[in-house]
Amino acid sequence: MALGAIIVAGVAMRAWLLFSTPWMPGINGAYYLVQARALLERGALGIPDMPLLFHLHAALAWLVSAVFAQPPDAAIMLAVKCCDAVLPPLAALPVFVLTRRWATHLGRPCNAVPLAAAALAVLSFPLIGMVGDYQKNSLAIVWLAAFVVALNTWLERQDARSAIWLLACVVLLGLTHIGVLGSALLLAGVIVFSWFAFGGRLRTGAIFWAVGAAVVLALSVLLVLWKFDPARVYRLVGAATNPAQFASGSPIPMPMPGGAFVLFRSLPLVLFAIATVPALWLVWRTRRELRAADAAVVAGSALTALALSGPWFPFEKAMRFQLIALIPGVLAGGFALLHITTRWRRNLALSAALLILIGPALPQLIEGGRPVLSGAALTELASLRPLVPRPDRSLISTQHGVEWWTAWLLRIRIAQGNALGPDDWQKFESVYFLEVANGLQLPGRLGQRLPGGSKPFMPPAFMALPIPADASIIYSGPHLKLALVSQAPSSVGANR
Repeated sequence: MALGAIIVAGVAMRAWLLFSTPWMPGINGAYYLVQARALLERGALGIPDMPLLFHLHAALAWLVSAVFAQPPDAAIMLAVKCCDAVLPPLAALPVFVLTRRWATHLGRPCNAVPLAAAALAVLSFPLIGMVGDYQKNSLAIVWLAAFVVALNTWLERQDARSAIWLLACVVLLGLTHIGVLGSALLLAGVIVFSWFAFGGRLRTGAIFWAVGAAVVLALSVLLVLWKFDPARVYRLVGAATNPAQFASGSPIPMPMPGGAFVLFRSLPLVLFAIATVPALWLVWRTRRELRAADAAVVAGSALTALALSGPWFPFEKAMRFQLIALIPGVLAGGFALLHITTRWRRNLALSAALLILIGPALPQLIEGGRPVLSGAALTELASLRPLVPRPDRSLISTQHGVEWWTAWLLRIRIAQGNALGPDDWQKFESVYFLEVANGLQLPGRLGQRLPGGSKPFMPPAFMALPIPADASIIYSGPHLKLALVSQAPSSVGANR
């Protein structure tokens, strides 16, 4: 009953953020609309990506349109919002199951800690902040939590049933999100290494079965990934073969002094350390009493959470890895909390964890969901459609986030400024630049002005190329400016 209430609360919080606006909230929200529509209209994704979530969107949209006679675009909007509201809170189930299993193995079969861990896995402010935006991440985190349970089960039993469950989780991860798949493989490697270190041994029959299944699975997943998005396979292989290069990247300026920025970047690592370092110490202290599978999963989860949450990744990668680190971090922290035997101390620690991780989500819930552009700006954007007479042979370049709404509302090819090349002027009859003057609703401090400067703070991916002086202004309104650019500016292709 209590676990069901947590899942319902997660669905309700996400549904409020999604349905409190007629648009899709977040910077990337409209991306999922564009992909689902491409599947329904052309039978293929408009942009190469992992296919599972988009096929779920398209299937549900087709069903809504067929049963309730909804217009296709309205059905897609409803389907995408429903999937993002209902699916991610299911991560509470595997987190509860594994934490409850550990409580039983420790001889402390209580529900307080497993329920708190389940709540943190679906109600924490980083996960609520993903609503509408990182939808593939949100679904992949469900598979990641199930993957950890399956790996713990297989290390304990080493039977075919648990192996099939484990392989199914890997396939689902591969079909959903390449970054979470890579993190899961890292987590699995650390767990298996720890398992051997804690005395785990493979049974004779399981060795050949495990090696054969791993080879077949790796080839199958790589084949699927290659078919849908080869570039992501290259990035995954590159991260495994050259992690130092993968972790490097150009720094992004932040609207705060240098010392404050270092503290800001290090804060997630500090919070994860508070949760995971006690778990590592407890595993080492009680390693002779613990089952090897349990000790390995706790140690592997703690170490992986620390590795993913550190400030050594570029800012744009660090944000995603810290979200992924939440599940192993919650599991490791839950294990540590199970060792607090005094009820009032355990309840105090649980209350503090819930307050710290769930409390910051309240301001966002009060504000409601916000798309990257205001409603007035989006309405103005939709009105530009008659000004682009041949959208099938035209291209619009604009900044990140706005490009997805441009593709959705105008049914036109889009590109960010740093992706444009001089050859685009040969590929398309018309190339337009879209500039946003007012109405941006970026999260946090994005878009604010740097102290003592006149330029607004904007990461490079968010920047649109300036409209050239010789461009023809097609439209200039209160929020947007659209210009026809007849030839490639000199700045085009510089960062391609």
